[in-house]
Amino acid sequence: MKYNTTAVCSLFILFMLFTGCDNSSSDADFTGIFPAENLNNAERYAIQDSGGDALIIWQSGEILLEKYANDYTGSSEHLLFSGSKSFAGILAAIAVKNGLFTFDTPLGDLITTWDPESERGRVTVRELLNLTSGIATADVGMPQTANQWLSAGMAFERGSTFRYGPTPFYIISWIFHEEFGISPIDYLDEHLFTPLGLVRGSWFNVDNRFVNLSFGGSYPAIDWLQIGLMLLNRGSLDGQQIIPAEIFNELIQPSEAAPGYGITFWLNGNPSANKAFLDQLPEDLQNQISGSSLISSSAPADLYMKSGLLGQKLYVVPSLDLVIVRFGSLQSEFSDHDFFYALMKGIDF
Repeated sequence: MKYNTTAVCSLFILFMLFTGCDNSSSDADFTGIFPAENLNNAERYAIQDSGGDALIIWQSGEILLEKYANDYTGSSEHLLFSGSKSFAGILAAIAVKNGLFTFDTPLGDLITTWDPESERGRVTVRELLNLTSGIATADVGMPQTANQWLSAGMAFERGSTFRYGPTPFYIISWIFHEEFGISPIDYLDEHLFTPLGLVRGSWFNVDNRFVNLSFGGSYPAIDWLQIGLMLLNRGSLDGQQIIPAEIFNELIQPSEAAPGYGITFWLNGNPSANKAFLDQLPEDLQNQISGSSLISSSAPADLYMKSGLLGQKLYVVPSLDLVIVRFGSLQSEFSDHDFFYALMKGIDF
């Protein structure tokens, strides 16, 4: 049988072109480390399915996905709810850097009306902000007066029990206002927001005059992303050393009583390692626990987050060079695990 060599060559060239186009198409199906399908599914879950207002996914120097809904824009402020709490940890870390106190300074050395020799007076800044102080706290989301939080007694032995609530954040705000004569937000503006070129956000007060570091902050998504990048870089961004790395590391160290919580940051630890801790988790976290991971078994163990009611999230994953911002609306029902299950499908970590 004779072959038409011209025809055979033409078919071969067409085959190579087709194969080359197919490979190119395969490459285009990935953005960063994520298959396009994963990004689409994560966006659908975070925005459409769960009533989200914003989703930004940054990985290795590039915004891979940026989506807004419900008339929200990335530069307009958004209520963080308890996502505000982690600003108290950053505030404390900067104060440690500047010598106002250490994480192990007793509160009796900072609050002049407290007896330094009392159990309450021996509570450290670390115990206050990793929520193991033992000081009785108001219920989640409840405001208090200064008299109420300053007169709060001991509900547990200090360091023994994790108890989630707003009172520790009112106390640290009071220390700055009354003992140091500094607004916590003015301090953050000077040492965090302005050096990074960010807005200071908006904050409402508790007891009329003390910044509500528990759930009072509103912040733009784009600027919250920059905070995440600073955290990813262990306290620095664009040549600005906001927090020395050795101090920053303290923020993401769990306590024995709270294997999934550092100093104001949630960690992807094993909540079953301490049943008392598991019982004290906010309801949204209790309802989503998967396997041995507090945040998601579909995400790396080094994941940590700022987290607020209705799915206000700032995720940081150092091993993947990944930062994610997600804002939720009043109609939001959001699960960290379901989000990472959609985003990380088929990805080794």
